[in-house]
Amino acid sequence: MTPEQAGAFLTVDLNKIANNWRKMQAKVGDKRQVAAVLKTDAYGLGAERVGRALYEAGCRVFFTAYVFEGIALREVAPEADIYVLHGVLPHTELDFLKYNLIPVLSTPRQVADWNHLGHKEDIVLPAALHVDTGMTRLGLTAGQIDSLGKNPDQCKYLNVKLVVSHLACADDPDNGMNAEQLEKFETACAKLRRILPDDFKESLSATDGCRLDDERFYRDVVRPGIALYDGALSLEVKILQIQDVQVGQTVGYGATHIFTKKSRVATLGIGYGDGLPRSLSNKGYVLIAGHQAPIVGRISMDLTTVDVTDIDVKELQQAPMAEIFGEDLPLKDVANIAGTIDYEMLTNLSKRFFRIYLD
Repeated sequence: MTPEQAGAFLTVDLNKIANNWRKMQAKVGDKRQVAAVLKTDAYGLGAERVGRALYEAGCRVFFTAYVFEGIALREVAPEADIYVLHGVLPHTELDFLKYNLIPVLSTPRQVADWNHLGHKEDIVLPAALHVDTGMTRLGLTAGQIDSLGKNPDQCKYLNVKLVVSHLACADDPDNGMNAEQLEKFETACAKLRRILPDDFKESLSATDGCRLDDERFYRDVVRPGIALYDGALSLEVKILQIQDVQVGQTVGYGATHIFTKKSRVATLGIGYGDGLPRSLSNKGYVLIAGHQAPIVGRISMDLTTVDVTDIDVKELQQAPMAEIFGEDLPLKDVANIAGTIDYEMLTNLSKRFFRIYLD
């Protein structure tokens, strides 16, 4: 794809991403590590490009969801610890060994299988343990940790480097569940220290946990994801057509918007097929020449129509692009209007965008 062929441009400022990581590292202090969560291709932004920039900035701990993501990241982060959050899925064991990846083990079966491989190969294998403190998603329960303590040989061939958990309500600092999970996590880690032969680091907080004021949530390793991209992203789309419309004229599928005065409409080369939420129909807006242009009519697969009546014609002529999100229109604000979250919007972005990396 060339810039001329593309309908929209996604700009990723790698310098800002690196600076965001440095700021977080400065916030938590030298005794703690700021990792980078680059699952889902770094939330759709390109894990290899983003990973290389963070590695060159000094990041040495990364998290992916699947082993194939870890393999791709190893190419650009040769000396980093790369943890795979979904653990060792059947028939992927040799991939972990070949690329020096660390599985995050969440079930007794995963613990047993990884320990068995270590016994079979007569080597001690690196690992992390995921403990469930209330998310009820992945992780060893308190009862399973107790069972592990009754048979410590289940971990004889494991070097557990890290114990992780995940906060459910960190986006709400006043939610009492945060303190409950912290207490459960500390209890679980205390039990594991009596069971495991080697000491380990602790990790509880992802993006929202990093923003909590109480430093007890930071532990040894924090795991920001989308927080790394604050102010580093913008999406602009080409204006394909501008036309005048008359009173009573409708626009889009279902004729859901009727013009009550003479107006002007711009058609943009982006739609729900590109990841622009259809829920923004008739309630979202874009920026053109710094002015808000409301979305009118339903967003279709490849096209979106916006009302540009209030924008001066001369300014329209000098602005061939519309901003979907960026410095003046934060992604989080767009997601709120759409009734979703910025994570979902990013991971849904189309491969049809021409990607520009600033480094």
